[in-house]
Amino acid sequence: MRAAPLLTVLVAFGFAGCGEELSDASDDTAAAINAKHLRYKQVDITAGPANLDGWFPRGLSDHGDVIGQAFDCNEDFTICLQFAVKRRTDGGFTVLEENFLVNDVNSRGDAGGCTTVPGNPFAGQAGIVRANGTLELIPPLPGEMSSCVNNLSDSGVAFVSSTDPDFETTVYVLDRGRRLPFPVVNVNVADINDHAQLAGIQFTTPNRAYRFDARAQATTILQPVAPDPESWGFALNRQGEVLGTSFNFDATIQRIGKWNRENEFETSLIGGTANPEFPVITNNLNWNERGLIVLSNTDDGNAYLVPSPGVRLNLADLVKNPPVASFLQVIDVNERADIVASGGEGMVFLFRRD
Repeated sequence: MRAAPLLTVLVAFGFAGCGEELSDASDDTAAAINAKHLRYKQVDITAGPANLDGWFPRGLSDHGDVIGQAFDCNEDFTICLQFAVKRRTDGGFTVLEENFLVNDVNSRGDAGGCTTVPGNPFAGQAGIVRANGTLELIPPLPGEMSSCVNNLSDSGVAFVSSTDPDFETTVYVLDRGRRLPFPVVNVNVADINDHAQLAGIQFTTPNRAYRFDARAQATTILQPVAPDPESWGFALNRQGEVLGTSFNFDATIQRIGKWNRENEFETSLIGGTANPEFPVITNNLNWNERGLIVLSNTDDGNAYLVPSPGVRLNLADLVKNPPVASFLQVIDVNERADIVASGGEGMVFLFRRD
């Protein structure tokens, strides 16, 4: 599953020692992409539809279409029309739905979000725009003023927020037509899978990654590797494994890996100032179902690919047509390992795998 960017500010991580061994790849990564086959063409996709004011990608389908948010505003930008759009593999754009705000995109190219009413930010109904442009609205809760899909799985399981006229918000998981409670507090939701499992960060002291099973109504707190005090969750795959970090906030060591189905952390890469081989801090993680991890928003300005534990590739070294944009924030990576990312000054890039 994809992971929406969690943070855009650099943070520091903590010391725990450099001597640990990296985990072996699990059976689920048997179909992992061979590192020797990772080569890219960089495409500047900043320019949106010609008749609109601009756009921003929200996700990437496995087919290679980039799904995003376009907008068209009046002269002083006080009122804007919102559009769900698709940048096709031939470079052309298709408007999927007018007056729709996109929050998340699944591997099929479906967009989860909500309808919009120009000039009224407190109106809108949760819905899903399918890759073919079909809009499916989610029935409102009793007394609902507005609602929106925040996260969307490949099969259409959705995390939804609903607001009433008193601006009280209710959140729930919509799973095959059933509304399931989401009672976990003080958290963000970074990702959701087809089994109605969700993952992210619980903002306690210290922070903790978590996994919530909406069908079982069970929360699992994912512990850091001792003696690290903090853990963060960034993404979730179909098996319920959670991509994340085990760290401290003092910039010395950051462990990047996953919590497996037994809730054990498997380390794929160790970064931080205490590691002379990779003294880098990473603030954004994405992956695909084949286990390719992508690091971005790093303090050295590079983006890195980790196709298997201990294998670290600089994206800049894999691109056939440099120079490569620096200080990238990866938005999504699909199953064929295409990558869409934002850069500085509002630039957006597609790294199309050759």
